[in-house]
Amino acid sequence: MSPIKYPRGVSLLFGCLMVSQIAIASDGYFPHGTGAKNKALAGAGMAMPEDAISIVNNPAVAAFLDDRMDVGLAIYQPRRNLRVFGEGSKGANDAFSLDEADTDSDNDLFFTPEFAQTRQLKNNSAFAWAFYMRNGIGTSIKGGGASFDPDGDGPLGVVNLPGTYGDGDTALELSQALVDVTWAKKLGEQTAIGISAVLAAQSLKVKGTGGLARYTETFAASNGLQAPDKLGGNGRDINYGAGLKIGLHRRLGDHFSFGIMYQSKINIGSSSDYSDLLTAGGDLDIPSWVRMGMTWQPVDRFSFSIDAQRIFYSEIDALGNSFSNVYACPGAGLGGTDLSSCLGGKNGPGFGWKDVPIYNFGASWDVNDRWTVRAGMSISDQPTPINENTFNIMLIDLTEAHYTAGFTRKLSNGHELSFAFMYAEEESIEHPNQLDSEQRILLTNDEFDFQVSYSWGH
Repeated sequence: MSPIKYPRGVSLLFGCLMVSQIAIASDGYFPHGTGAKNKALAGAGMAMPEDAISIVNNPAVAAFLDDRMDVGLAIYQPRRNLRVFGEGSKGANDAFSLDEADTDSDNDLFFTPEFAQTRQLKNNSAFAWAFYMRNGIGTSIKGGGASFDPDGDGPLGVVNLPGTYGDGDTALELSQALVDVTWAKKLGEQTAIGISAVLAAQSLKVKGTGGLARYTETFAASNGLQAPDKLGGNGRDINYGAGLKIGLHRRLGDHFSFGIMYQSKINIGSSSDYSDLLTAGGDLDIPSWVRMGMTWQPVDRFSFSIDAQRIFYSEIDALGNSFSNVYACPGAGLGGTDLSSCLGGKNGPGFGWKDVPIYNFGASWDVNDRWTVRAGMSISDQPTPINENTFNIMLIDLTEAHYTAGFTRKLSNGHELSFAFMYAEEESIEHPNQLDSEQRILLTNDEFDFQVSYSWGH
């Protein structure tokens, strides 16, 4: 078979897909796996490279892969629900009270493509690239209502307005598209190192948050004379950034292999259209990520893999800061005087996400020369603490346990067709409204994911 030619127009494809609303997520920003084979193992198997998309988990494995190309498409369905119990304070005493509700999020189906290619070079080195997307983060909540005093001590008094945050239907859409450009080299027969430049584009769109105006730094600094215009409803804000990924792959005899990878934080330009909503004037970077894994292959047709990962969400202030920081903002009406603790401020409220450890377990069995079956399970902590519910209505991501299965069929032409299925069991958090302790908010989430991939090469 002749060598695979590199496709043209990768940059154009990257840009076109970025402006669409396709995305995928499972462990917060990150999916439970990458590629159909890895997903069928519940994200395990970084030390057992089988396809080109494996370079996303560890760039070093490119040196152990043949010339090949993978294309894949996933259908991701997160199901998210908001319930509000009790009338609460109805906006009295500086409360921000939500109307009683039982509402499912509208945006619950996402189609996600991925592409990857590897090619061996001279001197035991290799080049590879991969395009993939993440997230599916965000909810779309229609209806509802909120009771609050829009100008604090001003003359307006308490109002009841439609929408979860009193500004019509509420939605947050966050998408990320990434391209890894990878070089890897073998150091002897058993070891390889790899490095990837990670290019990222991030799209953010928020609406329905105008009722939170009194909690912004812009409003508080002007003593209520200036309304924020970067709080929501400003369309899609797209920003770009780059980071670095390094990895090591090592074969340990005939039966074991090991891998380790680290990806740096990706600094994304500030989302200026939402500088009154996000911490430090709109900063929302992509957090760093580390993972390691080992595969044991006791016989030729069977392998078992264990991986461990950690995603450092808390290093991103807009994600890691507690929403309770808003209590120190003058606009909250609680006696606070710290403008930097308001929405949009340097120490402003965020989603309160914590770092997430993830443990992946997967097994693969070659039934015969044509069929391979896989199954796995991953366990993680949800990024959202139980007491961080009011702001996370926009960003419901609670799943912890993921169960997976899949298969690969080798075709007569030497190509491969792979399939993976995932179910993440339902999780929920229930806690008093952070802006009205007289009522309770319940957030609920479960997820399904289906992926098909086609691979060819030699």
